[in-house]
Amino acid sequence: MHRPGWDSRRRNRNIGTAKSGYGQDNQMRIPESWMDDRLFYEKLEHPVALSRIIGDREITILVEPVQPGFLHACTPDDIVQVLSLLPPQHAASIDLVVLRQPKRKERLLNPIWGRIQYWSKISSYTGVAIHLEAQEINRVQRWHRSLSPDDSQELERLIEDGHRVVSERRYHLLHTSLESTRNTQLYRTLPHEVGHYVDYQESEQEAMGLDLYWSKTSKDKEAFAHRYATEFWKREKKAGTLPFERIVNEERFVTEGLSLSWFTSATALS
Repeated sequence: MHRPGWDSRRRNRNIGTAKSGYGQDNQMRIPESWMDDRLFYEKLEHPVALSRIIGDREITILVEPVQPGFLHACTPDDIVQVLSLLPPQHAASIDLVVLRQPKRKERLLNPIWGRIQYWSKISSYTGVAIHLEAQEINRVQRWHRSLSPDDSQELERLIEDGHRVVSERRYHLLHTSLESTRNTQLYRTLPHEVGHYVDYQESEQEAMGLDLYWSKTSKDKEAFAHRYATEFWKREKKAGTLPFERIVNEERFVTEGLSLSWFTSATALS
């Protein structure tokens, strides 16, 4: 069969598309370095290390300075207060709490309230770490009106935390404040992340060394952690220990090398 020769008028339809690699060098990614095997959230800049006693053991809190417009909604002593209310065997599993300032690309690509590291190494500190990320205060977040069941439940939880939601034609507008952000991170995110580690420990004990926890779906893991945080809140609220006033000790901040501006500002309190 006779095949036609090359025709300069014909064009490969993949040229200029992702199939041919177009734009791959311009994709927005969180930077990584092959010379540095640390995870991006282990790379803190000039953190202040604090020591606190919870029960009969010491815990380290690493506080990273914030960028303009951001605040740490939870103070170190807020965190200690909540961890002290958890069952001692659960709080004893946590070695580090990290108050971290996310970078610009991280905020755009992966905005979160917090996360757990089942094992971390940050500078000379190692162990199980819970991260709570600094947040922009008094900002508005847009949520699409078309939500999955899980997202709808999360929006309901945020409303219960005190965030104000205004619904428009295409979006739900979530208005945050210092107090509502603190409610989310202190009373829900912190025990939620502890719940993940409790789930991990119980699964490993049940499986006698098998990787039962890692075989669970993310949906099942999240359901356990949400349930753990909800039960903690209901139990302590009934006991009258939650909620409590924000613990800001200016004299202690100065002594330990913290700046009050990392935790509060006139704008945030207005």
